[in-house]
Amino acid sequence: MGIKLGLENTIEILSRLGNPQLSFPSIHVAGTNGKGSLCAQLSAASTANGAKTGLFTSPHLVMVEERIRIDGEPIHPLHFDEALAKVMAASEQNPPISPTYFETTFLASMVIFSDFGVERAIIETGMGGRMDATRLVEADMAILTTISMDHSEYLGGTIEEIAREKAAIHRPGFPLISIMPERPEVQRIIEGKAGNDLRWVTLRSDLSKWNAYSQIVSMVSDYFGWKNDPLDCVWPGRSPGFGSSWFEGVDLKFSAAHNPESMENDIRETPNIEVILMAMIEKDEIQETMKALSRAIVERETPPKVIITQVKSGRKPSVSPEVLIETILSECPSIKLAIPIADPSLALGESLKLALQGSGTLLVTGSIYLMGEIISKVATDRGMDTRKVMTIH
Repeated sequence: MGIKLGLENTIEILSRLGNPQLSFPSIHVAGTNGKGSLCAQLSAASTANGAKTGLFTSPHLVMVEERIRIDGEPIHPLHFDEALAKVMAASEQNPPISPTYFETTFLASMVIFSDFGVERAIIETGMGGRMDATRLVEADMAILTTISMDHSEYLGGTIEEIAREKAAIHRPGFPLISIMPERPEVQRIIEGKAGNDLRWVTLRSDLSKWNAYSQIVSMVSDYFGWKNDPLDCVWPGRSPGFGSSWFEGVDLKFSAAHNPESMENDIRETPNIEVILMAMIEKDEIQETMKALSRAIVERETPPKVIITQVKSGRKPSVSPEVLIETILSECPSIKLAIPIADPSLALGESLKLALQGSGTLLVTGSIYLMGEIISKVATDRGMDTRKVMTIH
């Protein structure tokens, strides 16, 4: 059913289900970049402190059950099916309601968390915040990561409009922890929304984003009285080192960069890139994202080789590799090698071959769905237990 901002359908179906979202307290996380990584670490921290913890995130990489985890493990397909059946029955009551894909997975997560006696949930927004289905959870803390231009076709054409949508996850009387934004106008919007409940955090610039988020986890731990021990947590495709040893001689790095800010930062922060393998799904920020990619490449003494492919999954069509190549070359003519390879398996094979001829570093970026297809291929080829691969702590 695509994307539909609004809460009416979800409110009604939750009511028919007995409002399972009220059975447990939640930490609600929104932002443009990094919210999934932070949610994974918060889930690990909550579980380490003895609470049965539910985690709802999106999108999934390999299997839909990843969106709903308990104590770090994706829910079993049978339990997912049982929850879907309950959601379907509720939606078919008179008058019938047709929830979107995202709303359906969110509703299933609420049913599962309630049925399994979850004591604390970590909830990642799908998009925005104010009109996102996840806004209906009973949250005793909200957190904002970075705010930049993303999903402008739904959230608004200015950074101020997007900030208002995301800051709306704040609940009066409960803390809102927010990464300090660079733009004063965004700061003012968040301050105006949260008032005395606001707690700013400035991430350390000498740490990777993954490690810097430990500052926020520490603030959350202090507030709830959790012990603040080092976390044993892996976030597939996003945390450092994931997949780095899969291919002999190749240092494989994943980046979930999908907008200009994250694309430019991730390429700048990754040393010795020999090859960039990427795909992008259609969205309004494509042109700006490609410009950001080009800016980051131009800064390098030796520009990396670029291979563009396309994904078979994804909620929107993949942009043609030829179109992306043309855009990159127009912005960055210093690139010596840019190849369109539509089939992602063939594109991965060529990327590995080129990486081995140089520094060995291969960066996969641009679409989270590309990461999922590569992880799925590796797991299938090597007979790995996919649920185990996607268990995060």
